[in-house]
Amino acid sequence: MTDGTDKLLVAGLEDLEKYLDDHEVANAKLKQGFLMLTKAKLRLQEHALSEISYHEEFEAFRVVVLDSEGNWRLQDASEVKEEATDTKARNTDTLLWFSSLPPSDLRQAQKQFSSGLQALLVAAASAHKVQRAVHGVTSIPH
Repeated sequence: MTDGTDKLLVAGLEDLEKYLDDHEVANAKLKQGFLMLTKAKLRLQEHALSEISYHEEFEAFRVVVLDSEGNWRLQDASEVKEEATDTKARNTDTLLWFSSLPPSDLRQAQKQFSSGLQALLVAAASAHKVQRAVHGVTSIPH
């Protein structure tokens, strides 16, 4: 192997280590979100947090977009598309679908899931770097 190949392998391993760390962070945030959601379910009425509580039509409030530099990021869905001019008022806080006064555990779950989604984007970017590193190493002529 040459010094160039060694450098690519070391860089690839560093990228892999960063990906594993980022994946662990995302996993921890999502686990915490599910824990808080479970606590909230225990505090609310029996069917308050179930699929029957969802509105028939709901859209994502946050979406993943690819910016001009090739990076993924979270963005409010209203910024991505023009909202249809609708005269009826729409409640943007989805937590109010389940309770008029949501427990703090439910708000914490929402924050953890939002944070977890951001962490997943970071992990996905790290995974992409690992894929590029693997491609760089495997495409070196022997």
